[in-house]
Amino acid sequence: MRREGYIIEEIVEYGNMSDSFDTVLRGTKRKRSRQGRWLLAHRDEMIRDLTERIASGTFTVKDYREREIVEGGKLRKIQVLSMYDRIGVHAVMNVVDRHMRKRFIRTTSASIKERGMHDLLAYIRRDLEEDPDGTRYCYKFDISKFYDNVQPDFVMYCVKRIFKDKRLIALLDGFVRMMPSGISIGLRSSQGLGNLLLSVFLDHYLKDRYGVRHFYRYCDDGVVLGKSKAELWLVRDVVHELVEHIDLEVKANERVFPVSEGIDFLGYVIYSSKHVELRKRIKQKMARKMHEVRSRKRRRELIASFYGMAKHANCNMLFNKLTGKQMKSFKDLKVAYKPEDGKKRFSGAVVSIRELVNLPIVVKDFETGIKTEQGEDRCIVAIEQNGEPKKFFTNSEEMKNILAQIREMPDGFPFETTIKTETFGKGRTKYVFT
Repeated sequence: MRREGYIIEEIVEYGNMSDSFDTVLRGTKRKRSRQGRWLLAHRDEMIRDLTERIASGTFTVKDYREREIVEGGKLRKIQVLSMYDRIGVHAVMNVVDRHMRKRFIRTTSASIKERGMHDLLAYIRRDLEEDPDGTRYCYKFDISKFYDNVQPDFVMYCVKRIFKDKRLIALLDGFVRMMPSGISIGLRSSQGLGNLLLSVFLDHYLKDRYGVRHFYRYCDDGVVLGKSKAELWLVRDVVHELVEHIDLEVKANERVFPVSEGIDFLGYVIYSSKHVELRKRIKQKMARKMHEVRSRKRRRELIASFYGMAKHANCNMLFNKLTGKQMKSFKDLKVAYKPEDGKKRFSGAVVSIRELVNLPIVVKDFETGIKTEQGEDRCIVAIEQNGEPKKFFTNSEEMKNILAQIREMPDGFPFETTIKTETFGKGRTKYVFT
């Protein structure tokens, strides 16, 4: 496996450090806190100080306080860092996560950019539809107290397999060993490094060595789909062997069962590619909140949040019952973006009109009065070529005039045409519709 270097140089780029500062201090509440006001007043100084410490490999997480929260019915202890330390950790992991992401299998999710629970849900539904015979049964498992029981030595072994920069390895080692045992739930690095650990010791073994076709992991929860129970019991033995190798343990509530009973995963119960319901606990929680809420603003926020979950499941009637609103499709709303300047925006790549000569195209629409580097009053024409949307600019008065006439005609757009060249005057060339 090829290891990567020069990661520190990416981390200490001003753009990354500045973005990390702004991300950690987002929101009015953080900006108005005592820490936030002080950091904002010394922004450039703090960015410069963090940059120097990260570049030299001397940045460490100084201190933290613990806070207890209830999440999913479970009591968890979260480690809360100072904003200064969070900016540094975020800057490091913003780059490290990007490099680690390339090493993860496509069907692992949680704390990975552009791979949330709905992305993984879409993959499961796709596989259920495309391979119904190979996804008749399910093996579902969960790793017991994952973050509390992770061994730092195994995490650092995985880090050293990917990165070779000693300064970066020292920084990550400090993050991993911040706690007396396990890794911190509240530290920005823990999700990515936890994913890396399971990627190296579980995901790639199942996919590459044992050829498990339908495997999905969301953090420390895993689902394997297979053709028969016997096949999945063999996979279960492999999972236990791999997990126990890194001193972790699979919870006793693991099971192998027919998919038709419903896979309780990602906040949904998946019965088939066409039938997905919300988890019972989510429905109960939403019903309780809607009954208790009094603020109109808070009610709208709850409905919007619930809609974000409900639209991925078959629960239009449930949504209507709990919120009193009908779930609508975006198409039904018939709304479109209206720019402040009133000009139309067309999709597709910009091409030169020279590339379209003698080729059949479909003209969809146009807009005049566009300012470009070549001049003020240019015309942009939206076209379709071989089913692909494109657009080109023109300053031809003849083309503008013809397009304006066609706009006045009923059902004038779209129309088929071919662009030709004509010579006029002293060897000059113009482009015309034919």
